[in-house]
Amino acid sequence: MSAVTFLELAKKAGRIESGEETVAMCVRAGRAKLVLIASDAGRSARGFERNDGCPTVTLNCGKSELGAVLGRETVSVACLTDIGFASAFVDKLSAETPGIEELKAELSMARDRAAERKKERPQKAQKRKKQR
Repeated sequence: MSAVTFLELAKKAGRIESGEETVAMCVRAGRAKLVLIASDAGRSARGFERNDGCPTVTLNCGKSELGAVLGRETVSVACLTDIGFASAFVDKLSAETPGIEELKAELSMARDRAAERKKERPQKAQKRKKQR
């Protein structure tokens, strides 16, 4: 499975958003874990590359190919909203595209931290019940 077709799984799971306005809202709200930019995206979509709040990656596919994968005519920018999907996508992408090892390591650490927090949640809830 190629990295781009992996995005179909994220779409079915509801973990991907597309469109400049929607992606901008996700980035501002902190929901975006990875911003994806098509290779032939325009200047306004390229503005996400300078975003410090969320990692970005420029794909080696055009707007029409990315749009076809996401069920739209064209998509210049999209974002993954789940750290697990973002990390798995970058793992797949690193096999096809060299030079993103730093991003891969960053997302792997974030995924591990999220898994640790998820494990701690039930323990905190049990402690609150005991205190009552």
